[in-house]
Amino acid sequence: KPRVVIAIPLASPFIYWRTVAAILEMKKPAQSDLMVFQGALVDRARNRLVEQMLRHPIKATHLLFLDADILPSPDLLFKLLKSHRQIVSGLYRRRLPPYEPMAFVKDRKDRYQPIDLKRRKTGLVDVDVVGGGCLLVRRDVFEKIKRPWFTSEWTQEGHLSEDFSFCEKARAHGFPITLNFSARALHLEPVG
Repeated sequence: KPRVVIAIPLASPFIYWRTVAAILEMKKPAQSDLMVFQGALVDRARNRLVEQMLRHPIKATHLLFLDADILPSPDLLFKLLKSHRQIVSGLYRRRLPPYEPMAFVKDRKDRYQPIDLKRRKTGLVDVDVVGGGCLLVRRDVFEKIKRPWFTSEWTQEGHLSEDFSFCEKARAHGFPITLNFSARALHLEPVG
């Protein structure tokens, strides 16, 4: 049976109340826990949460990252678990225009392009990278990839975010990155 740690990395001390309510309403396995790490850059916060999950007393089988501005649907976690994939993301969009899905494939020029939602609407699809805002990762992935798992990097092409760098490391270790179209989450826009 799955044992899941839900992890929220906070770069600031704020979390949307709607996110908290959605997490409370989300269906979870009997053995699950919630962890929050605040006060660091998001790559460091994600790494600390992974370290804490690996030492957690429930001996978690999975880690679900949910960002502070993500509203998971009540059935999101079980839909991700039923994917039976080592790394699987729920479908959510960037929170600001152009609101593209946070799942990308490389084009012929080796640049990341958002997946085309008009071509596919259901099931599972392997992609090159996903955002880390709604991401379920099996424990063995973290055990096989060398630390740090998440790093924010600058390359010749520009900035590579911590979630994209994790996906690239995972793919280099033979782990596919999967998007589950039926596991939906809402990305809240900033207020103010």
